[in-house]
Amino acid sequence: MTEGQSSFRLRILSAAVGIPAIVAISWWGGWPLLLLVSFIYFRGLWEMLRQLSGAELKLNYTLAVLAGLTVLLVTYIGDGGYPGALIYALFICAAPLVFFYPRYSPQDAGVTFFSTAYLSLIIYLYLLWSLPDGRYWLLLVLVATWVFDTTAYFAGRSFGKRRLSPRLSPGKTVVGFAAGICGSAAAAGLFALWLPVKPLGLVAVGLALGVLGQIGDLVFSAVKRAAGRKDAGRLIPGHGGVLDRFDGMLLTAPLVYAVARWFISTGG
Repeated sequence: MTEGQSSFRLRILSAAVGIPAIVAISWWGGWPLLLLVSFIYFRGLWEMLRQLSGAELKLNYTLAVLAGLTVLLVTYIGDGGYPGALIYALFICAAPLVFFYPRYSPQDAGVTFFSTAYLSLIIYLYLLWSLPDGRYWLLLVLVATWVFDTTAYFAGRSFGKRRLSPRLSPGKTVVGFAAGICGSAAAAGLFALWLPVKPLGLVAVGLALGVLGQIGDLVFSAVKRAAGRKDAGRLIPGHGGVLDRFDGMLLTAPLVYAVARWFISTGG
């Protein structure tokens, strides 16, 4: 067995174990989902800061974790909720400039806050569940994103020649991207069986989801290239780190949340 075949089998095995577990937790919701989202957030934050430190940036892990904990706490129990909770994170990241400059610089504060705020978008997975029909909206994000990734992967490997973004991710192709968008649109359209939304509207959501998911993936690819790394980590066998699997959802979850709120307010 070649190294590539072994990696592919690990990839399939991890998906076979991880996907049912994540779907079950997403359906159950409540504290289990909040804990899952919190784990993804803080593990992803550690991966992001680790990547950026490889790009010769000075980072403060303690402030990032404290800001992240504050965002989660205010989101869960505060009146303002999310994204208003980011105001507290900004204060935590910026206030130390008064006391520790120049050891703690504006660049340090900016990178720490950016990492905390950008990774906090994963909280929308939990917020989606809290909406009417939230289980289905949350599963739409998960399923459509996974279908995009799978379709793009196999179509790109089989038929892709022209690179989508050679500097950021040489493995991604235009054919794979197009196939992924079609796959995510079809997967989203199927949720008309459970959501009070017309199929065409959900297909449009799936198209936008595919585009934003790919942008989210390439954003983190830029971080990895700046740090000179291929993967965010080795937590998930065959896949890499948490951000290698959830980077696209940092943009797709907020999109679907906004769309769901709009459909709910207008009655579909």
